[in-house]
Amino acid sequence: MMNMKMLCVVTVAVLSSGILACGQSSPAGDGQGAGPGKSSTSQFVVGPSAILVPQGVFLLIRKGGKIGAIRFTSIEQGSTPGVGKASYESYFRSDGSSLFSSSSVRKQTGEIDVKPLKGFHPFAFQTGKTKVKVGDWSFESDAPGSLYMWPYGRSEKDYGYEFAPTSARSVEDIDASDKRLKWFRYTADAKVVLPVSDLPK
Repeated sequence: MMNMKMLCVVTVAVLSSGILACGQSSPAGDGQGAGPGKSSTSQFVVGPSAILVPQGVFLLIRKGGKIGAIRFTSIEQGSTPGVGKASYESYFRSDGSSLFSSSSVRKQTGEIDVKPLKGFHPFAFQTGKTKVKVGDWSFESDAPGSLYMWPYGRSEKDYGYEFAPTSARSVEDIDASDKRLKWFRYTADAKVVLPVSDLPK
């Protein structure tokens, strides 16, 4: 009876946290993913199921005629891999335009604070602030500078979002219609490293 009561308490705590660590296949778990590695200032790491974004450089996101752009303006790694803080700014257009310099662009800023997981496997859960907002969309970060490739709070799979790393450090430099951009979708079994110096703005 005691074991069952303890299990119920743990289950309630996990559900109330809103984030089930065991319900996600963390790309960091096997050392093959984008996070929670240490964010680089010189390269993107795309996949298997997350993107590690260099500080100060924009990542583009598109789906259904809408497009967003996000960059981490500061990344503070903690003493434990995958733990730390970051601040970000994001831009969003719902009109299909590929430029982000007009007044109709929706800008948001925010911070994440990824903390060590609480509990025990398979009921470990995150108590930090890990939601990243890009206009109408939100994604989860499992490490400072990382972004899962599926919507926040959802199961891991392809939801139709596409991601394009850029070398742009200013929102005015972004041209999402540039044919040189490489667009990626969620994948569970691939990893690509892209030096910022090789990418278009």
